[in-house]
This record gives sequence, C-alpha cells and structure tokens, in this order.
Amino acid sequence: MDRAPPDALELGTIPSCVRQNDAHPWRPALAWLALVSGCLLALYWGSAARAVAVWYGSRAYNHGFLILPIVAYLIFERRDRLAGVVPVPYPLALLALPATGILWLIAKIAGVVEGQQLMLVVAVQAILLAVLGKRVYRTLRFPFLFLFFLVPTGDFLIPYLQEFTARFVVAALRLSGVPVFSDGFLIAIPNISFYVAEACAGLRFLIAMIMLGFLFADFAYRSPARRAAFVGLCVIVPIIANGLRAYGIILIAYLTNGQIAVEVDHILYGWLFFTIVMAGLVWLGWRFRDEGPVRPRPAEEPLSAGTRRQLAGVAAAALCLIALPRAYAALLERTSIGQAGRLTLPDAAAPWRAGEATEDWHPRFPGADLTALRRFNDAGVGQVDFFVAYYRRQSDDKKLVSAANAIAADANGEISARSSATLTIDGQSVPVAVSRISTPHGKRVILSLYWVDDRFTSSAFAAKLLQVKAALTGGRREAAFVAFASEFSGDAAGAIASVQDFAAHLGPLEPALVAVPTR
Repeated sequence: MDRAPPDALELGTIPSCVRQNDAHPWRPALAWLALVSGCLLALYWGSAARAVAVWYGSRAYNHGFLILPIVAYLIFERRDRLAGVVPVPYPLALLALPATGILWLIAKIAGVVEGQQLMLVVAVQAILLAVLGKRVYRTLRFPFLFLFFLVPTGDFLIPYLQEFTARFVVAALRLSGVPVFSDGFLIAIPNISFYVAEACAGLRFLIAMIMLGFLFADFAYRSPARRAAFVGLCVIVPIIANGLRAYGIILIAYLTNGQIAVEVDHILYGWLFFTIVMAGLVWLGWRFRDEGPVRPRPAEEPLSAGTRRQLAGVAAAALCLIALPRAYAALLERTSIGQAGRLTLPDAAAPWRAGEATEDWHPRFPGADLTALRRFNDAGVGQVDFFVAYYRRQSDDKKLVSAANAIAADANGEISARSSATLTIDGQSVPVAVSRISTPHGKRVILSLYWVDDRFTSSAFAAKLLQVKAALTGGRREAAFVAFASEFSGDAAGAIASVQDFAAHLGPLEPALVAVPTR
C-alpha cells in the first residue's frame, strides 16, 4: 500500500485503509455524540434555558442566537480538511468531566448562572474531544471553542466600564476647557447634567467587537501573534471609543446649549459612531492580513476509525460522569425547609428612636422570603433608614447576590459613586460597602453588607463562597442583606457618621436574624 502524499489531509485524499475499515466511519461517532449531547442538555436544561432567556431579553446578548449557525458554517467551511480524518475516541478527555461537574455544582449552589453555563460548555468540549478524538478536535478547534460565546456573561464588567467612561469624559472635557463637575457617575456642565448609566457603559459594543475580532482573526491571520494582537485591539478600542462617544455627546450639549443632545437620540448616534469604529478596525486588520498559500499540515499516519465498542464505552462513561453532579444537586434541593415567619428588626438605644417608615427609599430584593424597613431618628444627629432582606434558602430564582437586586429601585435614584467604610455591629468592627445615590428628593448614602453562614461581609464574592461552604459542610443556609441609609445635602461624610453612630447603638443584629421563626 502506498503512503499518502504529504498534502493528503488538505486535498481530501482518504487513505485506503480508512475506506476499507468502514464505509461510513462518522455515523457511529455522530450518533453517540448526539445521544450524549442530548442527555447533557436534558440534565442541565435549566442552565441552558436561562442562557436562551438572556439572549432574548438582553440586547447585549442577542448575538447568542447566531452562535450555533456560525459554528455550523465554520465546520462546513472546513469540510475539506475533514476528508482524511476519522473519529478515534480519546477517553483521557473524560478526566475533565469530574472537575467540570464539581465547578458546576459550586456555581449551582452559589447561584452563579454564568458559571453553570460556562461549565456546561466546558463539558461539551470534553465530550467532543472524547468521542471524536484529538485529530478531529484539532481540525475543528476554532468552531468548537467559538461555542463559548453561547455563555451570556459580561455584566460584571459594567461598573468598571461605567467608572472608566466617567473618568475619561471628565478628563477629556477638562482638556477641552469645558467647565465640569463630577460626582462619580454624575457629570455636570454649566447648562446640563448627565449620568453615565449602565446602558452607556459600552458593554454591548465591547462584546460584539470581541466576537467579531475572533471571527476576523481566524479568517485573516494564520500567525498566532497577529491573531492575538487583533483580538486585543477589539478589546481596547471599543472601551476607548465608548469614552469618546460619551465625550462627544456632552461636548455637543455644551456647544449647542443642550438642545441637540436632548433632541437627538444619542443611542442612534452611538451606534453610528460604533459602526464607523468597527469598519475602521476591519480595514486596519485587512491591511495586515496574512497572504499567500496556506501551508499544508505535516502528513500524519492514517488511523482506523474507532470501533463501535470503543465509542459505546466512552459515551457510557461520559453519561455517568455528567449525571453525578446533577443528581447530587437534586439531592441538595430536596432538603425540606419550613417557610420563614416574621422578621423583627432590633431596636436602637437612646438617643435613637423609631420613627415613621420612609416612602422615598425602597430597596428591591424580589427573591427575598422576608423584608423589613424601619426609620430611626436622633434630633442631634439625623435620621437613618434600616433595611433587611432575609433568605430562608437560596436558589437560582432567589439569590442574595443577583443583578435583579438593587439597593435603590429605579424611581429612587441612580448610584453615583461607590466606596467602603466600617461599622460597629454586635460589638465587632465590620467592613461595609458604601454607595451614593441621587434621588428626586436629594442625595442619599447607603452602607450595606451581607450575613452568610453566621458571618458579616461586604464582599459579594465572599458571600457566594460562604454560601457554598455552608451548603457543602452543613452550615447555616439562611442569609440576609443588611443596609443603612441616610440623606445628605453637602458632604457625604456627615451622613456616613450618622449611620456609624446608629449602628453603634443598634441592638444585637445577628441573634435577631438567627431567631427568625418558621411556620
């Protein structure tokens, strides 16, 4: 038998040993792959369905519906490279599934939906490699890895993008000689004020550009360095471009006495601007594209397709490994708990006295089992609003840390700045997160923290870790969000001092949370 020519894999020449081994070597592998993938989707349907719901509900992730068609086209485009390759199972890839399952379980307990979806895609990668083998996976590596764009993640970047945009705009306005006052995300010029909202952070354009960058780099470059450089540009340029867009809107408002900025839809202006930026990046990338014929890959020894027994063994092992984490999660979810009774907030010692409940500040925690809000007054210091959201048990729809939660409802103002401070709670010095908001009634400072597994923490990440620890070690599953708010007109330091004084006079808080009755 003659040896295959060096470019056989590129030209689509099928080695004779492959043709003699099985007339249709792909059919059994694709059948088992479809079965395992279908079972994976059925077992983890909740995680997948939530991803689709985000694609549909958020304009930043509408591109999710395009990922599978794009992947299908990319695989079709590489059909010639697959002509001389056959599926050969690679069982060692299954070793990734236990770690993937553990991380999925941790994300499930912590309520991190993006983490669950990410681990789901990682499991898909391991299954593809295990069933189809190294050569097929290497040939289709880019389309397979492109599946990670199915995960709708990126919202955690919004506060950082907001902060960068606000600082960029203020610096650019000052360099332009425009009088400007900044209070966090609030930017005021002599004739109008602006707020750098979450929708203005530029996340939509950033995600779109990153996806485009990977596609274009795969199409135009063969050098890994050039690919990495272009993708890097697709990360940096949109962030700076969003700052320039916001700067341009405010500058137009300043030069036209605010009329054009108010009358012209700046969202439409923004996408027109971003289209120009996108076209410029593509033009620049095309100028430095790799030209010339594609170098053929080195010839590889032809392999026989995997036997049906090998494929069945790999598929059966994969099914067992992907089922175990889901079964354990179901066991945790079956633990019965009673319904929460009544949440009674502790009183405060003199000179603080309970007053009438506030009407102009309402935190939003839709998944909480119980909420309570009280106002306390001190004639010599001021007034403080005290809020607690209590969770008997957390789930994907009832999370202590969630984007659905807000320390101020939409009608109660927007967050303009964030910082940190300390409070004395139950005789201990506890770090808290500080947020400033602007409301129709004035300004308000909010100091907040979490109570998880009998510990207070100001970090959302630490709260998630404590939640996982409690679930896996049999600790306390109850949790709560605690917030103190006070209004101010000038410097926020006075309002923070009022809250600190109130917290020092507050009665025992943790015992009140532990003792919430059930019914």
